Amino acid sequence: MTPTPPTALTASPRVVIVDEDRRVQQSLADLLRLTGRVNVIGRAGNVRTALEIVERENPDVLIVDPHLPDLEAGAALVSSLERARPSLRIVLAGWSVTPEQPELLSSACSYVSKNGSPEDFISAVVDACCST
Repeated sequence: MTPTPPTALTASPRVVIVDEDRRVQQSLADLLRLTGRVNVIGRAGNVRTALEIVERENPDVLIVDPHLPDLEAGAALVSSLERARPSLRIVLAGWSVTPEQPELLSSACSYVSKNGSPEDFISAVVDACCST
């Protein structure tokens, strides 16, 4: 059974977090759950697991640190999902102020730095997830 995407009258955006570091995955998931505005439905630490979760859960938003374990793998994940699932919103999340591969921004709806305050990160992600 394919999950039903949210509508304005039903659920919050369904989010999957993709980051090689499990501690970062858990921290971001906990921060986003505190907002009550998004539903974190999965976490992945590599491309294969991310693709499996996307296929199984059909999320609305994917938050990706493109270092999986390197920029090439992250770029391949983002570009393949852009082609296969054009309605999936992709938010890039990295440690620098701007993305290391600016060309990935054409496939993503936004970029957020993990170096900012937790409040700034949450605000940027929620805005990207909830914008129309």
